[in-house]
Amino acid sequence: MLAISGLALYNRNSRWLTEGTVRGEVLTFEVATGEGAIAGDDGVRYGFAASDLRGATSIERGQRVDFVPGADGRAQDIIAMRPAYVPASSGGAGSGQFDFGRVISRTFNAIKQNAAICFGASALLVGVPSMLTAFGGASFMTGAAESSSPSVVGGVVAYLVGIVLYLIGAFMLQGMVVKAAVGGFNGKRVTFGEAFGVGVQYFLPLLGLAIVAGIATGFAYILLIVPGVLLSIIWSVSAAALVMEKRGVFESLQRSRDLTRGYRWQVFGLLVIYVILSWIVGGAIAGLGVATGGSFTNGSPNLAFNLITQPLVNILSSVVASAGVASLYYELRTAKEGAGVDNLAGIFD
Repeated sequence: MLAISGLALYNRNSRWLTEGTVRGEVLTFEVATGEGAIAGDDGVRYGFAASDLRGATSIERGQRVDFVPGADGRAQDIIAMRPAYVPASSGGAGSGQFDFGRVISRTFNAIKQNAAICFGASALLVGVPSMLTAFGGASFMTGAAESSSPSVVGGVVAYLVGIVLYLIGAFMLQGMVVKAAVGGFNGKRVTFGEAFGVGVQYFLPLLGLAIVAGIATGFAYILLIVPGVLLSIIWSVSAAALVMEKRGVFESLQRSRDLTRGYRWQVFGLLVIYVILSWIVGGAIAGLGVATGGSFTNGSPNLAFNLITQPLVNILSSVVASAGVASLYYELRTAKEGAGVDNLAGIFD
């Protein structure tokens, strides 16, 4: 009997070590039924039973766990990583742990799960205006080189209209991606219509937030680089706070300041990673430009090249930035307050 039990234990341990494990956070666990749910860091929601726990007979909402994902979408061989948080509503604090990998993983998993919304909306709201600005810029430069007044005027008008549409689209996209990302964190599928409704609803508040933060940050950058960077870090999740918590402009700025306090070096590190990724994408586009003749051909703008590359870069950067803000906000709330996935998703219900 002991030999059989030992063999079973060996098989479980061997399986846990050899199969791919996933880390996640417990969403719910009902002692009465012995059933619960885990939000995996891979962006998938898993069910589990008490019999799947290793080294414990019970587990609490908010605990970080490692587990083996089963083929049936359930978590197996679950090991608790740390004690559960005390929810902020009861006056407690979060885990205090900030994980770079978790933020990045959630960002790209949210994009993957909501690819149609993210890239479809970005192509429409950011890509089309970017094409208009690219066309306007090329027309202006061509007209100036050929001393053609109609081309110059037409180029300026097209460029300005494109900029206005781009700003409108960028703020709507931010609201849409936040909605889709939060739904993904909670294992819910968000339709394009639902996300679009959020984008429309929060467009004006997000625009106001961008104006206030942009003026203050821009002025800080003019004075010195460091204050500008610091404000960018402090207010990095203000847009997410505005949308998710339905706060006003100045309340959202203060909320972001509170959430980032104690984690600003980590946020700075994420911003550096984002800048590096942007440079890599820009370098790849520049390499493509060299291979295809560049953005200029015989001294004139290469319209076809500009109409493709500029919108593509803006589409990708807008999606990653918006999803990244939502993921960063979630991580900060979890670390500081212990706000679980269900708390964030409930804001939109």
